[in-house]
Amino acid sequence: MNKNRFFRHPATNAAGLAVFSSFYGVIFLAFSPRMLIDTVESQHLFWRAWDAFLQAQGHRWLAVVLLALTVLALVILLRHRSVQDEYQTALLLRCLAVAVVLELAGMGLFFALVLIDPVGIVSKLALMVSLNWAGVVLADLGYLIVCRRR
Repeated sequence: MNKNRFFRHPATNAAGLAVFSSFYGVIFLAFSPRMLIDTVESQHLFWRAWDAFLQAQGHRWLAVVLLALTVLALVILLRHRSVQDEYQTALLLRCLAVAVVLELAGMGLFFALVLIDPVGIVSKLALMVSLNWAGVVLADLGYLIVCRRR
């Protein structure tokens, strides 16, 4: 019996992506007023620009774009109902492994950023979550494009 049988079904990928994006979508859209409370004037140009983006409700637009890309990925996944072959399953598992490594590196980077400058923690967390969410959605779309060409 194939140990990767669970990952061979496109619905598994679709369900994981939908839950992940729904979670972050709710956070970005429903709780966005809480994000605005923590934005402060930072000494660094990058953080001032990011805080201005958050103040201008840019994170809402980012959420809408990522949710739209998620819907696109879900449509592609659900249109492709056949079980994926072993090459596609192995590629998906490699993508998941890279995503886990990048997530762990991102958490370490977030922790280091907070230790270096503890001002604006919510702003820094919003950036890390945005990068994480965008990375997952774009990696999944990339995976789907690679698998469709095959």
